[in-house]
Parts: sequence; structure tokens; C-alpha cells
Amino acid sequence: MPKTQFINPADVRKAQRLELGSIPVNQYDRSLKEELSRYSREDLLRIYRDMQIIREFETMLNLIKTTGEYKGTPYSHPGPAHLSIGQEASAVGMAYHLNIDDYIFGSHRSHGEILAKGLSAIQKLEDEELLGIMRDFFDGRILSIVEKGHQGNIKSLALKFLTYGTLAEIFARETGFNKGLGGSMHAFFTPFGIYPNNAIVGGSGDIAVGAALYKKVNRKPGIVVANIGDASLGCGPVWEGLTFASMDQFRELWEGDMKGGLPIIFNIMNNQYGMGGQTCGETMGYTYAARVGAALNPELMHTERVDGYNPLAVIDAYERKMKIIDEKKGPIFLDVLTYRFSGHSPSDSSSYRSKEEIEAWESVDSIISFGNELKDAGVADQAKLDQIR
Repeated sequence: MPKTQFINPADVRKAQRLELGSIPVNQYDRSLKEELSRYSREDLLRIYRDMQIIREFETMLNLIKTTGEYKGTPYSHPGPAHLSIGQEASAVGMAYHLNIDDYIFGSHRSHGEILAKGLSAIQKLEDEELLGIMRDFFDGRILSIVEKGHQGNIKSLALKFLTYGTLAEIFARETGFNKGLGGSMHAFFTPFGIYPNNAIVGGSGDIAVGAALYKKVNRKPGIVVANIGDASLGCGPVWEGLTFASMDQFRELWEGDMKGGLPIIFNIMNNQYGMGGQTCGETMGYTYAARVGAALNPELMHTERVDGYNPLAVIDAYERKMKIIDEKKGPIFLDVLTYRFSGHSPSDSSSYRSKEEIEAWESVDSIISFGNELKDAGVADQAKLDQIR
């Protein structure tokens, strides 16, 4: 028989009020200079490098789709290309503290998330572990391609392995991470904790909950991140996942070391648009996606809106929220504010938003802004940033 709780009519019929707490919005206020005690110069430059890698990867795909070539190399790619140009800081910030025991499930435009998680895994793994993963994966087939003529260390070789395997998968090549069968919309690489994105909008919103439940009942280490776009908050699977993950029974009825919430972060990549309109206006009518968290459990899912244009703000949020999960007080809901410069796909002219709005966001481009902060803090000069790019 399932466990039950005595429902006392004298208690539940009392006149009372439910008081909801407050939700922090963009509260991170530390300058990069102030963060020099927390990050080494190498850490900060790696954050900048990872953002640049994602930007160039996505720019390449956009050019191939719109012009049929990249840097003089012609190529025809008839498959989908849902790009995240502009969202690099939010992806790199999300992945910074995660290791291979932490799983991410991708949003509808997940190339940047895949690369960010892979780059984080490469940084944390020892060289021998990296070599072992690359040698064992498909009997070293991808490794044999990228190691030809390679000059550099193991981590730089792994970077080639990651970008090649992802790109070959997007181009439906047999040498891709999933032998070309997943393509852009279902790419994954489980040795780095990268699980599939989903062509179903918001599909990761409930699949990731299953992964979190698996970790919990099997006492597996790590957390799960469900990357989903703001427009997915209008989709059934996301609400199924949110309500399941927030059930009182995990805290009230489960016992022993099983007692406590699921180890999951619902990471809303809030680029403020769906396929053809604003989510905060015409589609769902909310001002802050973070408001959703207030409805789901007494802790408001530890909800927070984070400035996803600042990678250090996202990293800081993850550091704090992962501690909450360690205390078995999950789930977490993060509204990560960002913006996509590109349309829903390269064929989307973005006629539903103004040129002035796009230019306003481009003027505070996270890569340019972070680069300027690196220069102001004396971490790098323009020559170093140019070299990284």
C-alpha cells in the first residue's frame, strides 16, 4: 500500500493565506576585477575562448546555409540549423561547473550547449582519461581522423575531436558522434555527459526528469540539466516534467537516503522569442519566465532570473544552485536571460522583431562585453583576444 498522510478537516478548513516568497532577478553584481580572487587568468581566458568557439561554429553553419560556403569551401547542407548565435555566455556559464557525471539534455537549438559541455569535460578530465575515451569511441575512428598531422597537447586534440564529431553529426556523416543518424536535432556524446537534444519543442523537459529520477533511485553521482527554451513553457511535456519533479512525495513520503528532491535544474534558455513571436508578449503573456517557479512548490523551486549575457553571473548561479541540490533540496528553476541574433532558422527573416531591437542587443554582445572586461581588468590585451579568436 502507498504511504498516506492523515488529512485533518480541522486543519485544512482553516482560514489562512499562502505567502509566496520573492524571486531574485539579475542580482549578481560583481565586476570581473572583483572576481580575480575566484578565477585564474587561464580560467577567464578559457571562458572567452569557449564562447568564441561556439560563435564561430554557429556562424559557419549559418554561412553554409545562407551562402552555400564557408571561407571559400562550398558546401550544400539541406538539413535543419536552429542556431544560438548570441547565446554563448549562457551556454558556457551553464557548463562551467559540470563534469562527466552531470548530464545535460539539449534545447531546440543545442549546438552551443553540446560544445560548452564538451569543452568543460575536456578541461576537467586527465589526459589519460581523455585519450581512453577517444580511443574507445567507435574503436577510435574519429580519433584517427583528427590526430592526423596534429601538433599540440591532448586537450587540444580533444577539442578537435569534439568539434569534428559534432560537425560531422550535424552534416549526417557516418564519422559523426552518432554515425550521422541523429543529425542536428538529436546529437549527443554520452562519455562527456551530453545527452540528446530534441526536435520536439520542450522534449527535454520531461526526458531529463527521468534521468534525474534514475540518478536518485540508483544513487548515482551528478546532476541533470534540462536545457529548454522559453517558448517551450507553452508545451505539455515541460509542465509534466516540472510538476513531476516538484512532487511533495519526494520530501514527505520517501525515507532514508531517498528522502529529498530530484537532482535537476530546469535551465530556461530565455532568448525571449519562440518560432515567430515574443513569449513574454503574444504567446504566453508573462514578463518573467521565473514567475513559473512560484507555482510549483513551497520553495518556489529556488527560482532565479540570471543575466545570461554575463557568463560569470551564470557560473555563480550554478555554483549556488548545485549546493542546494547536494543538500537534496532540488529541483531548481533558472530563468537565464539571453538573446538570439539569428532567426528561428536561417530561412527566418525575423520580421516579428525590429532591426533596432536586434542592434540594441548586438551592441551589448556578450563576447565583446566580456572581452572588454578582460582588458579592463588587465587579464588580456586586444592582441591576446585576437589570437584566441
